[in-house]
Amino acid sequence: MVQEYIEIRGARENNLKDVSLRLPKRKIIMFTGVSGSGKSSMVFDTIANEAQRLLFENFSLFIRNLLPRYPQPDADAIENLSMAVLVDQKRLGGGSHSTVGTVTDIASVLRLLFSRIGKPYVGSANAFSFNDPQGMCPECNGLGRKIGIPPEALIDKTRSLNEGAVIAPGLFFEARPLSALQGCPAQPGRLKL
Repeated sequence: MVQEYIEIRGARENNLKDVSLRLPKRKIIMFTGVSGSGKSSMVFDTIANEAQRLLFENFSLFIRNLLPRYPQPDADAIENLSMAVLVDQKRLGGGSHSTVGTVTDIASVLRLLFSRIGKPYVGSANAFSFNDPQGMCPECNGLGRKIGIPPEALIDKTRSLNEGAVIAPGLFFEARPLSALQGCPAQPGRLKL
């Protein structure tokens, strides 16, 4: 098989000064060098921008108006460039639930796959989602760790409120021990004083 190359001639993005490269296709290529040597300018601002721009040219005008715009890189020529998958240097956004699966949108496809071919059957795709009550862990609510303070750490049931039964001083003033207080039958969980 004859080796094909991506050819870049006269690249002048950012700090590049008429740089020309010949990169082998279908190979893993690593750009290394000192800070400010133009690695990111070549990879992201020249090659990746041109690959995205060429890809977006294949879409209809309506779709192109919804997509980000990539300017043509400042270079004499970029030849034999095909579609590229770009993994940039920015931090991933998202919250505490974000994973590679959620950021790349493959998580919903995997949930559907697991729900359809999983043996034994455990339920619909929601059964595999940490954002749905059907699929999330009842202990941590899908966060991966239990959050909260055990009541025993805040309350000493052998003392009254005046004696400091609650560790947050100044909030309650009651002379009876907490063990003497009864729950309110009209509103479960509330104390009857």
